[in-house]
Amino acid sequence: MKVAVYAPARIHMGFYNFLTDSIAYGDLGVAIERPRVAVRISNIDEDVFKVVNKSNVDISDCIDRVTRAFDLSGVYIEILDVIPRHMGLGSTTQIMLAIACALSVLRGSSCNVRDLAVRLCRGRDSGVGLAAFEKGGFVVNSGRKVSEGGKVLCPNSPLDLPQLIFRAPVPRKWSFIIFTPKVRKGLDEVSERKAMDMPTQLPRDIQYELYKLVFLHMIPSILRRDIEVFGKALTKLQFTVGEYFSKYQGGVFCCEEAELIINTMLKYNVKGVGQSSWGPSVYGLVEEQGKAIKVATRVLKEVKSKGIEVDYMVVKASNSGAKIIINE
Repeated sequence: MKVAVYAPARIHMGFYNFLTDSIAYGDLGVAIERPRVAVRISNIDEDVFKVVNKSNVDISDCIDRVTRAFDLSGVYIEILDVIPRHMGLGSTTQIMLAIACALSVLRGSSCNVRDLAVRLCRGRDSGVGLAAFEKGGFVVNSGRKVSEGGKVLCPNSPLDLPQLIFRAPVPRKWSFIIFTPKVRKGLDEVSERKAMDMPTQLPRDIQYELYKLVFLHMIPSILRRDIEVFGKALTKLQFTVGEYFSKYQGGVFCCEEAELIINTMLKYNVKGVGQSSWGPSVYGLVEEQGKAIKVATRVLKEVKSKGIEVDYMVVKASNSGAKIIINE
């Protein structure tokens, strides 16, 4: 038997809570159709396991983490496609969950994403990757309780993970332009821990503003398919969240390249902008794919004229989670 799992990348849209009543890191985001993770696992008649990585992307750290959490003896793993690493698109969580999910199904169990996440210490800070893997679409998570010492630790049970409190499909007309500066990478997991382990409270007025943006504007507007209100609230939330993390990333956004691309997209009237996780990937929300392609072309030309080399793509949201395909 062979089990293949295809998992979507995600855009992280920020946090609406950092620390309130011992609850940290309530967050939100969107699953996207591209890039994606694709893995295939089958049994082999050996006591060792074999990994063939056809993606040309180094995922050795992910393989090591899965190996420590699960018995992989007698398993043949093919890595067919991978989300680029440390670009802010959720590669680590999606890779590890895809492998663990395929392994569980191969061995006759169901793919219980929450149980797998606990074993892999996923969902420690953000629940967007888990929800994207499970359900896709636009998701809002509850955040997590911090320890008595005020520190964010690995979850100890599925109930200790961020809980999904809202999920809605993203209108099919909406498109996201994603730009990734070629010379930059986001924070790795070691550097990320320094920024995330000890959350701090925001002033009450700023905290209230974040709540209002998510629960009074973004959630109602996506249900109404109102891209104008959704995009404006997203942009405001992103700039507020960026201020919180500026002491770790050197500014509202991760780098001057990201900031330039964000401002250029706003110049061409995208509906909303943001930086996904620690970047360097930034994104713009546009209502129609044809217009998104035109805006992307103009932004690309302008940033290239200023000496910035970028990769870019125009993608739709993925309104379903990971796909599991079993071949007997």
